[in-house]
Amino acid sequence: MTTLLRHSWPALLAILLAPLAFSAHAMATQGTAVDVDPDAHARGTTGQRTLVVGADITVGETVITGPQGVVQLLFDDQTRIVVGPGSALTIESYLLAGPGSASKFAVDALGGTFRFLSGNSPKPAYSITSPTATIAIRGTKFDFDVDRSETRVMLYEGAVELCSRSGGCTELVNRCDIGVAASAGAVRFGPRDAERVPISLRFRYARFQQPLLPEFRVGGTVRCTEPVTEAGVPEAVGTDGVPGGRPPPPPPVRPQGP
Repeated sequence: MTTLLRHSWPALLAILLAPLAFSAHAMATQGTAVDVDPDAHARGTTGQRTLVVGADITVGETVITGPQGVVQLLFDDQTRIVVGPGSALTIESYLLAGPGSASKFAVDALGGTFRFLSGNSPKPAYSITSPTATIAIRGTKFDFDVDRSETRVMLYEGAVELCSRSGGCTELVNRCDIGVAASAGAVRFGPRDAERVPISLRFRYARFQQPLLPEFRVGGTVRCTEPVTEAGVPEAVGTDGVPGGRPPPPPPVRPQGP
């Protein structure tokens, strides 16, 4: 019996330590700052550090940017998040379900402007909270803007459910849909709603994506900031594709021969 235990204890020890090893793996580095503009840092339980390209981001840390700071984060499951100027975002949880996939991925947007591009994790794994709202993600690309009174979302691909803290919810399912959540509830503005145009100006990366790496950009977002004509075409393009919406001049009339 003693001999059997002596030979089998390494295997038993490996079995007992396996959950701990997985837990350590799940709590290891979850994200990387793949691009950093100056004036950005991470704050966690061990203090505050300046972020540079290649810096690791882990659960419990808050990414904070100054007025000119921008951080582009790439996570193990290929989720990409942009933390814009004057913003703060906390990584609440990130639990690995397997290689390149998370069973739970939760972030808390404390304030500022952001872009979110979902990765390989299952849709129910994602959760975003803010002081005024929760955002449920269904595999998507969108920008969002957060302040003390409202959370605003502009959808580019996929679908989003935006709920206020009071419980009112709205779904964004069409490209360029905007949702606004406040204490009174949540409201959706479609492309034809006049109210959406001034709100769309809050989304800086819809109009100006040049500071972002190519893999953090989304095609055609500027159209989501333009008024829409009755024909459903942005005014800046027009029904014929001519800037300003004016039709091209008619061809010159050639005199007819005798």
